[in-house]
Amino acid sequence: MKIRHAEDTDMDNVCDVLASEFFNDPVLKFAFAGPDPRSRLETMRRFFRIYVNLAKDYGGTLIDENDAGVLVYFRPELADMTDKENEALDAQLRQQCGSDYPSVAAFMNGLDHYHPANPPHYYVFLVAVQHARRGTCLVNRLFSELNTILDRDKYPCYAECTRLSTRTLVRRFGYRDAGQPLCIKGFPPLYPIWREPQ
Repeated sequence: MKIRHAEDTDMDNVCDVLASEFFNDPVLKFAFAGPDPRSRLETMRRFFRIYVNLAKDYGGTLIDENDAGVLVYFRPELADMTDKENEALDAQLRQQCGSDYPSVAAFMNGLDHYHPANPPHYYVFLVAVQHARRGTCLVNRLFSELNTILDRDKYPCYAECTRLSTRTLVRRFGYRDAGQPLCIKGFPPLYPIWREPQ
């Protein structure tokens, strides 16, 4: 099973996987709370597209050959985004998230508040695997590919897990707890993790 960086032609599939697998996420369901499932799914697709596009400039999106699993990461340069770029990003969120914008913005601002400033590091923003492929080696392969990048570039990596089970799973890839659970008002806790280069 080959893992590669997604190309422009893959982005619709990437966003479909992310939206379907995060649809019932214990944290994100509080950010996207619209009553109509179809509309909610489309809003999530548009939200993920913003960050997948951002990763083209500041990171990357890993995908497997069957489009069943994706991992979106950012390089340390993400922290160097200008005020103008951040304002443009917020404008995209406002436009694409509609009535969910206030809760989405509160969530993203909460992540920014807790995000460590130093040392410079990579950031795993999203990981999703189709339900039918969970329990296979797909997650292992996605993280193995990412870890190769981290170790080559000699950078640590940070992420937040929305589930305790995910936090437990990623320990096998060299991650450890990075402090107490994060408490963003209106959302369940998230579990920060950290990996040193090896």
